Amino acid sequence: MKALRTELAFFDGNDLLARGNVLINSTEETCEVVSERGDRFEITRKFEEPACSFFVRYFDQNGAFVGRSAMRMGVHNSDDWEMIELAEPYQMCFKCAIVDCDNPDWATQEPLPDSSA
Repeated sequence: MKALRTELAFFDGNDLLARGNVLINSTEETCEVVSERGDRFEITRKFEEPACSFFVRYFDQNGAFVGRSAMRMGVHNSDDWEMIELAEPYQMCFKCAIVDCDNPDWATQEPLPDSSA
């Protein structure tokens, strides 16, 4: 079954705060990526074609709510990192790969062909 592997990197300006690797599949799931200094990014996602539901809530190092962002992440294989601005001071970079979620090695498998190419 097709899914979207998404590598994530969260920044405060030029400072890398945290990285994560999530699988977006047909079941809505939520996970957290937490930086060493305590910033927390709560990610809820669900695979849908042609674009996946992707929602991020973020909290500063003191646990205070900073903001939320919702987007539709197109099902595609990224050639390079893509970036979106979140609420100050955060940015999120991501890189996508279409994978087979039934493959136990989804985190490292080669991307499946992009049907939109």
